[in-house]
Amino acid sequence: MYSGGPITRDITGEEHFSVIYVIEESPLEKGVIWAGANDGPVHVSRDNGRSWTDVTPEAWGTEGRINSIDPSVHAPGTAYVAGYRFQLNDFEPYVFKTTDYGNTWTRLTDGTNGIPADYPVRVVREDPDRQGLLYAGTEFGMFVSFDDGAHWQPFQLDLPRTPITDIEVVNEDLALSTMGRGFWILDNVTPLHQIDERVASARRHLFEPRDAYRHRYSGSSWRGGRAPADPEFPPPGAAIDYYFASEPSGEVTLEILNAQDEVIRGFSSSSEGYRYEETQAMRAPFMEREGEPRVAKSAGMHRFTWDLRHPGPLVSGDLRGLYGVPDEDGPMAVPGLYRVRLSADGWSDTKPLEVLVDPRVSEDGITAYDLHAQEGLNLQIRDAISEATGAALRVRTILDGNNGSQAQRQAEALWEELVTKSTGSYPVPKLIDQIGYLYDMTTRADQRPNRDAFERYDELRAQLDDVLQRVNRLDRAVSESGGS
Repeated sequence: MYSGGPITRDITGEEHFSVIYVIEESPLEKGVIWAGANDGPVHVSRDNGRSWTDVTPEAWGTEGRINSIDPSVHAPGTAYVAGYRFQLNDFEPYVFKTTDYGNTWTRLTDGTNGIPADYPVRVVREDPDRQGLLYAGTEFGMFVSFDDGAHWQPFQLDLPRTPITDIEVVNEDLALSTMGRGFWILDNVTPLHQIDERVASARRHLFEPRDAYRHRYSGSSWRGGRAPADPEFPPPGAAIDYYFASEPSGEVTLEILNAQDEVIRGFSSSSEGYRYEETQAMRAPFMEREGEPRVAKSAGMHRFTWDLRHPGPLVSGDLRGLYGVPDEDGPMAVPGLYRVRLSADGWSDTKPLEVLVDPRVSEDGITAYDLHAQEGLNLQIRDAISEATGAALRVRTILDGNNGSQAQRQAEALWEELVTKSTGSYPVPKLIDQIGYLYDMTTRADQRPNRDAFERYDELRAQLDDVLQRVNRLDRAVSESGGS
């Protein structure tokens, strides 16, 4: 008697014996097909399924579940097989490799070479870009091998300790499915492609970053209000990986250089890192980010993400106007060739980096010329924000130290030109707000700004130059009068 009766059993039931659990075609040879079943056997066909040969590994025996077969993308006749038998009270890890279509097999997991003897293996995959790099998903987490299964090491990182049910390498990203703990993606495994004996024995190493696509989205690394079940997205930008065998004693710096060998962005281990503050936008609260990211310097492997931006403008939170403070993010760097330079304790290394245009932007007809024009204008507006903010801070210093004086009255007039009053139903945006608004409008999308944007910048630049001249004169007058 089966629970639910024959109708329910027909709809939802599983055949318990002789079920093919995996079938895979060779990516290199047409007509070579591998199959594995839940009662133990492995078969291969070399004539597109017209005939089959039982090639079950002798060390595997006749019972157990063949859960994955991975035909090699690097060598014909090569395949990797993973099976488990814990339902039979056998918890050993079983991973096999053949190089001759299953005529002979080598066991890659004997319980002493990295994967413990009581860790059943559910899946094994070969990296499509580096021969000999293998990933194994076990009943208790992930393992990796750099020498074609001769040795394994844990590759758990921040994964929950749960059965890994499947693995796929997609566009140099590692995707996993788990038993009850969701899907996980390890973005960008290209550093694993570069690890060899020289790298493993190095005191410090900068890995060559993979090409980075220039696109606009915030990811989910710093936005507030994300529900626990929401997916996490990687921060946009270029992932820069490096390794320290031991912690450097001094400052660690990471610099981005353009094709003209100019440093366009610099980061340091001395930075305070990002700071987050909850603020209000319209009716919705969100987390506002300030500061610069810190370059990690502890021993071990690190990943730093350059957001593909230039340094942002000088902003001050206490100069909050009608639109808050201007966007602290810098303009996006144009597509092209760059270099990454990492320095620590007198050691330095440089690697190339290419920034690629978002293909969707190209399809919309946006050209490299358009993006260069946008970058140029954005950099000018950014500098104008910095100059206007700097002028406002100087004016405030004069206001704080010259109560009741003529200098104070002149400073008050300049302050009113620069900073928007936050009171009233309809405050009039002043110069910092106006420049910040233009910056916001011209940095939102990948496109050439229209003529109005250039003309508006020229108008604001002229107003700012006039204000700066008057601030400089007032500064000199206050200094010459001794601050009164």
